[in-house]
Amino acid sequence: MATLTDTSRRNFLKIAGLGGTAVYFGLFSSGTHANGIMPINGEAAFESVELNPWILIDTNGKITIVDHRAEMGQGSFHSVPQILAEELEVGLNDINVIFGQGNKKYGSQITGGSSTIRSNYKKFLKLSATAREMLIAAAAATWAVPHSECYAELGHVIHKASGKKAHYGELVAKASKMAVPKDVKLKQRSEYKLIGKPLRRIDTKGKTNGTTIFGLDKKLPGMMYAAVERNPRLRGKVKSFDAAEALKVPGVKKVFKIKMLVFKTYREGVAVVATSTWAAFEGKKKLKVEWDDSGFEHINTDDIYKRQHENVMTKEGLPLTKQGDADKAIANGSKKLDLVYQTPYQSHYCMEPLNCTAHY
Repeated sequence: MATLTDTSRRNFLKIAGLGGTAVYFGLFSSGTHANGIMPINGEAAFESVELNPWILIDTNGKITIVDHRAEMGQGSFHSVPQILAEELEVGLNDINVIFGQGNKKYGSQITGGSSTIRSNYKKFLKLSATAREMLIAAAAATWAVPHSECYAELGHVIHKASGKKAHYGELVAKASKMAVPKDVKLKQRSEYKLIGKPLRRIDTKGKTNGTTIFGLDKKLPGMMYAAVERNPRLRGKVKSFDAAEALKVPGVKKVFKIKMLVFKTYREGVAVVATSTWAAFEGKKKLKVEWDDSGFEHINTDDIYKRQHENVMTKEGLPLTKQGDADKAIANGSKKLDLVYQTPYQSHYCMEPLNCTAHY
């Protein structure tokens, strides 16, 4: 699977679903959010032509940009379109943003390590600049004028000399059949209109008025709900459980053990499957579980603090950076503070309850 960090031009053609030098031309079914900025996942808001996996344009000029990573509050739903829109020469108010479905054409879709922008920034600029140049080429060919006499601005291509103008929707079908340029010129930072500018996040409105769709909002016919009671200790296991009372709760259908995953970073638990969230939660409360913590009895905050303190006092630390003579400054200081700062071991805290929907 090609990742964005090693995407050569050959790989770009490959992951974009292209053959030879012609851009793939694909139609996407209409969505239901034609006037909104956050439609349902993985579905273009209009019948759109795919210039590359991240940029789709319909014949009316409406632009759909795909965020191929998960939005977990870190801002990828805003920052990915912000970068792509910069070189595409469109405003954020003129685009539609969707989440990409799992697909190898996007390369890595892992969300973590602050990698979405850090590892893809330049690639996104090149992707959108390539799409822009193909649209300009389509306009130049239509008007029979040199490419150099045309430029893109706010979703249109304009001919400098005559003032002729065409919106992207008029050009996208032809652009999709143009040769993919090998090299494209990127804008100078001083020319940026979006990147580095104070902008309102495009997902704020939906998150504040309740229209944004989260994982918990997914509904399917005949869907069941599950809640898992997990061992409270890291890597803890289930020794035994009694589900008799849980199964008496109306709506509870099944109770079974959840095994530890292969990476052993999760705890074993007992799952309660029911016809509603309420029934699953009530059933979980009725479970009687005996935990097996053998081998991990000392994985607790107090013991971790104790070991850390011993390490600080008895072992040589690894300096991350050195500036000046700290030992001398402390020795000569008239006032000395002796303080200990410590933070407990903790997981990332999600605003949305952890959840997923699976066809089983």
